Amino acid sequence: MVNDVLVFTPVLRLEPETIQAIFSLEWDGPMSVLFQRDNPTGNPYIDHYHQYKRGRQTLLLGAYDAMLVIESDIIPPPDTLKRLVALDSDVAYGCYMYRSGVVNILERYKQPARNMGESLTVRGLWESAKKQGIVECSGSGLGCVLIRRKVLEAVPFCYRESGPHCDWYWTEDVYRYGFSMKADTEVIAGHKMISGKVLIPT
Repeated sequence: MVNDVLVFTPVLRLEPETIQAIFSLEWDGPMSVLFQRDNPTGNPYIDHYHQYKRGRQTLLLGAYDAMLVIESDIIPPPDTLKRLVALDSDVAYGCYMYRSGVVNILERYKQPARNMGESLTVRGLWESAKKQGIVECSGSGLGCVLIRRKVLEAVPFCYRESGPHCDWYWTEDVYRYGFSMKADTEVIAGHKMISGKVLIPT
């Protein structure tokens, strides 16, 4: 049951379209919004970890049932929160494009599997996923994702000097724990580049 939601945005480069989209989210229950600008080191990997660690602490100190992460260059549709809650999944993903041009949703391999999977666009599975609408996945990325409280209670964020960003390691841990992970391919979010171009999955 999800009623009380924390919308968390770790701020690196906060886009006006992101702000507008967050305050346009449709939700009938209590919702708190946290724009957290706290990048103390200048090292993007360490600051990324620091931001998510603080976001997790904020959720766990409150009465929140779930955290909706919308990163500061992501533009979610108004029904994002409603649709992701409706998935009834421990971790529920909206869809956007990485800067590399692939969709953020990873194909979930048949279990047991050693690897989390590759983007649905890598093996040409994105079109069938769109037709299916709701798909099991194995992540990834935290640009547009709803995380239930029990997941954040069980899985802390971690930093490794070898990189990449902490979201990858966290997603791996969630996958290994066996939490349910689904994506709604009708939740299509924009991803705004520094150039101003907005990437949208098609």
